[in-house]
Amino acid sequence: MEELGKGNPVKEIISFQIHRNITNLYKKYFEISEDLLEEHKLFIARLKSLNDISKIDSIDYFTEEKYNNIRKKILDAGNDSIREIEKALEFVDIKIKENV
Repeated sequence: MEELGKGNPVKEIISFQIHRNITNLYKKYFEISEDLLEEHKLFIARLKSLNDISKIDSIDYFTEEKYNNIRKKILDAGNDSIREIEKALEFVDIKIKENV
């Protein structure tokens, strides 16, 4: 039985896969946020086309600033998750059994 320590290739593969999956997750959240922003812009444009723009600015809440804030929160959450998983993996030893 071979014990793999620091620089453990199996652990590195696991870490890479976790990192990749979390990154894919927050990329999907970005896509969803972008879709919401576009739908919001279309909604506001439709309202403006009705020629009653007196109150439209008061309901226009999904600004670029708001969108960028949401993106930052998604990135922070994803990066925090990756850091926590990496920290937990530091306490894991992985052993590979040969010829079981």
